[in-house]
Amino acid sequence: MSDQRGNRDAGDGRDRMDGQAGAGSGGADPNDPFAGYVFDEDFVRGATTTEGSARARMLARKWANEPPQHTPWRADGPSRPPRRRRWRTVLVTVAVLALVAFAAAPDRVFGWFGTSNTAASDDPMVQPPVSGVATSVPSAGDRRAIDPDLPTRKNPFAGSPALNYADNEAGLTLPEVKTVPGYSAAEVTEALDLTRRLLIAGNLDRDVLAGGRPAGYLALLDPADGEVARIEEALRTNRWEPDNPVSWVTRFDPKEIEPVGRVVKVNGITSYDVDGEGTLTVHADYSFVYPVAKAGSGADATVTRSVVRRVLETKVYRGPRYQATVRGRIALGSVGFDAANSSCTRLDGFVRPEFPEDSTEPTGAPKTVDPYDRSKPIEDGVPGECQRVSRV
Repeated sequence: MSDQRGNRDAGDGRDRMDGQAGAGSGGADPNDPFAGYVFDEDFVRGATTTEGSARARMLARKWANEPPQHTPWRADGPSRPPRRRRWRTVLVTVAVLALVAFAAAPDRVFGWFGTSNTAASDDPMVQPPVSGVATSVPSAGDRRAIDPDLPTRKNPFAGSPALNYADNEAGLTLPEVKTVPGYSAAEVTEALDLTRRLLIAGNLDRDVLAGGRPAGYLALLDPADGEVARIEEALRTNRWEPDNPVSWVTRFDPKEIEPVGRVVKVNGITSYDVDGEGTLTVHADYSFVYPVAKAGSGADATVTRSVVRRVLETKVYRGPRYQATVRGRIALGSVGFDAANSSCTRLDGFVRPEFPEDSTEPTGAPKTVDPYDRSKPIEDGVPGECQRVSRV
């Protein structure tokens, strides 16, 4: 794995038409940095930055000297602007945090990290800065004390802040819908719903989690989106490079791993805005906590967890300036992920949790990071550096 990082345009052929500069729809002043935004009182009071969702890392060893060449996609009609993927291009690799082991031996919990030295927080409501017209997070309800005991099949979230996260789809709450320049409330509602369904199909579908084909995920993507072909090829090869299926969806190898129970804990935030090109953009940043055990293990088997954080942007393009997104579908903008507790040495198309007896120690003096710390966005780091985590 490379220690280098790189960024490049996705290059799927959706180039800006006739060299014209993009502008917001609805007559917005292109020089106004806040054009296209509608801020409610809660957002204004709680916002600390207007920086977009997180940047991310990617593995770019092959691209350092041999930048990948794309095959342009041709459409009948106006093309779309280039995707501004600062933290995901062809490879969504970002910070692959692969932890190895569990809290039974915190000094032996390690992983592939390239990010986050922020202070740990047990508060599930702590969120990264986001931009958009509105945000929403699931209510914790009656807060419960974090159980210091180790996880079991009966209580798989013991000792984890995820104990206070919402269950499954209930954690994917959506913000209040408002009209934005160029888009009706109904169009905003559809974009939010499609993004939520995409997160469910890629991170909560039981068949997909068991290594199955993410048919529901693919069915939600705009056929004109070049990502569909990339995902299909990544699923076919099931390799880490050049494209890794886990970049888009969460998958475990069913021959080695089985879920514990039917609950995945979910915590995160969604927002939306109209970007400088006049395109409706939905920003989503969610953490999914998966309790797992070894496949075929008994009732007293060791239980551990994997924590996958996904950050993505989806887009709805409008004609006639750009080729419009197909109704009922969504286009992918930027995508990033962190996967906590996935082997430092077995890199392929699965999240590969490790257990205390299987742990692999990194060399040197690795930093300690906390996969539950959501106070900062995913940042640039050094993919390929195996680091210690404080908990999973």
